[in-house]
Amino acid sequence: MIMFARVAIAAAAVVAIGFAWVNFGPGQTGVGAQPTPTPTPSPQPLPDAGTLNPGRYWLNAVGAPNETPLPRIAVTLPAGWTAAGDLLLKNYAPDLNPGELDASDAGAGPSLVAWQMSGTFVDPCTDHTLVKPTPGPGIDALADALAHQPGTTAGPPTAVTVDGYSGKFVELTVTADITKCIDNFWIWASADGDSRWVQGTNEMNRIYVLDVNGRRFTFSARIPARTTAADRAELEAIIASIDIQP
Repeated sequence: MIMFARVAIAAAAVVAIGFAWVNFGPGQTGVGAQPTPTPTPSPQPLPDAGTLNPGRYWLNAVGAPNETPLPRIAVTLPAGWTAAGDLLLKNYAPDLNPGELDASDAGAGPSLVAWQMSGTFVDPCTDHTLVKPTPGPGIDALADALAHQPGTTAGPPTAVTVDGYSGKFVELTVTADITKCIDNFWIWASADGDSRWVQGTNEMNRIYVLDVNGRRFTFSARIPARTTAADRAELEAIIASIDIQP
């Protein structure tokens, strides 16, 4: 998994995947009959790159090479979302920045990624040494580490349930001037040696840390300062649609 700012897009051409609904016919409405429920559509594989048709897609988890297979999540997307590697992004035009997503992507809205986090850095802006010891396999230590990083403000870790799995989420906002950082502003590390760095001061990241059948599972929504109320509501609906396949 490459950093948000260095995501390689495997397909240069925009790929659109059609989405089909199965129609079992109109429900019966006579006496004693129940309407036929609308079937849940099967998720489609996420393409490497391209604008996505509205529908339901698999989003693979990345960042933990020693765990096979990793859980994955299914999400329902409206129009206007794009695949870029293992990221989902709103209002992103990969042809404007061929090959990578970076801070010059001024039009992009929120994004979602199932990144498996393992720790944080001594200072996200000036010292990219991993904090030792790294948090153990549980929920609380990692959530607390994410919520207490230099150059950020964050609310306390808050209890949450996603698809029946309990855990906590942290909303942290970058307050440091990232233009003065030595090599960008890094807000978490993953066990595969990768790291996530932000694209702008005042960017918010909502990070979910869940217990999925005894294994820690994390995903994150990036919410740039420019995100509109409509786009934020759309992101909330996508998160509410999540199904986790352990």
